[in-house]
Amino acid sequence: MTITDFLAPTPHSDPESYLSSLKFNRRLNRCPRTNLTVTFSDVGDAEGVPLVYVLPSGCSRWIAAPMDPLAKSYGVRMIVVDRPGCGGTGEVPLVERIERSCEMIVSVLEHLNIKPAHVLATSAGIYYALHLLTYHPSAFQTGLNPPPRIYLISPWSPLLPPDHEDHWPFKWSWVPTPLIATQHYTTPHLIKAAQGAQQALDTGVKVYETGRSYAMKWFKALTEDPPTPSTSSTSLSPSPASSPPSPIEKTVGYASGSSSTAGLGDGAAALLRGMTGGIGEGTDVPVPETGTKTEQAGETSTARRKYWGKFPCCVACTTSEYMTAENGQGIGQEHLICLNRGPIDTGAKWLETATSDLAATIEFAQLSSSNKVEKADPHENRLIAGDTQRKEVPHPLMVDVWWGWEDDMVPRKGQLWFNLVVGAFPGCIDLRIHDVPDGDHTDLLARVEGIHEVMAMVQSQGNTTLASP
Repeated sequence: MTITDFLAPTPHSDPESYLSSLKFNRRLNRCPRTNLTVTFSDVGDAEGVPLVYVLPSGCSRWIAAPMDPLAKSYGVRMIVVDRPGCGGTGEVPLVERIERSCEMIVSVLEHLNIKPAHVLATSAGIYYALHLLTYHPSAFQTGLNPPPRIYLISPWSPLLPPDHEDHWPFKWSWVPTPLIATQHYTTPHLIKAAQGAQQALDTGVKVYETGRSYAMKWFKALTEDPPTPSTSSTSLSPSPASSPPSPIEKTVGYASGSSSTAGLGDGAAALLRGMTGGIGEGTDVPVPETGTKTEQAGETSTARRKYWGKFPCCVACTTSEYMTAENGQGIGQEHLICLNRGPIDTGAKWLETATSDLAATIEFAQLSSSNKVEKADPHENRLIAGDTQRKEVPHPLMVDVWWGWEDDMVPRKGQLWFNLVVGAFPGCIDLRIHDVPDGDHTDLLARVEGIHEVMAMVQSQGNTTLASP
């Protein structure tokens, strides 16, 4: 460890300076493929094994900020790109979102001169990971021969039609499409309303408890005999004062600047706290200063203190506020894709076709030299190859997927259907399933049975696509 590393701000010593450091605020001024600005982060070990993290539907680089110390401890360099309409990345039409997002990732990798051998995708990131592999294989170390290794943590499983035997009801299906599309405007107002309601509830509860305490004392004074000196020290000993919240409880609570009574409303507040929106009122969001030929001048490792303003209660809340302060238009588009409400089909049929196309592309990359397969038909978008279709290839794509059985976004039915679809081509795609009975849709990103296992696998394999079985 150098003296610079020793003196560098950490999430605990100086959260503001830490989150304002250059690694979280990189910028490609113009993507050569889309002509749009792209913001990204480059975290973990700067000299470590490259890993591309394809974000979930909350497609902001700040989601990966808590993984920085973890990635560094495993010797992993994590590249995280803001998708269109998030952070400083330009917006695109919904119909172009998947294609343009992948082009931006490829441009960032070229800018960094990186050809990774590992890809991590969570939740909605599955749409982009499959598209990247099928249409941009040259972005990876050895293309698809051998292919990079893929890690999926709680991937999104598209909703099935009601008449499908494995259909499951989705709890957010009732939300109107216009509200989803404009959530970057509506969510900040909902959060403010929730904060006001929570504060009013807290005040009401406090008034009620105070009134109740006085009423009980008054009632006892009327109905009970006065205590004798021999009993007053025990029967009328004051009840212990409520203990202050633990550090964990403080971290979970919303940083509103006011205390809250424990127990009531915490779940709703925590849920809304996790939602993201657009730029809040009066929030000044300066453009990060970075520098190479394609980045802005002045790229240094000097931290910029108080980058977004006042520091809330903890680094988790600070990260959340940084994310909320930036543009969040793209998050609504992400949810429309997941719910299959866009101009193109992104439902169950999409996953089946995308997986089949990827298997065909892997076959073509590894077997075409021996003329065992023919090229893909651009109209049918699937392989034409007689009885040799989907033969076993020398280097199948290794896909590790982690499922939490308590996942309320992708229930067990959806997980099993996903496994069947992605595992339908064992000669080309080697699917390895890791089930976590007590896991949910998000906690695997902070558990040993999940992100830690991914980091260990990346570290063990190293910067190569020649994975051991």
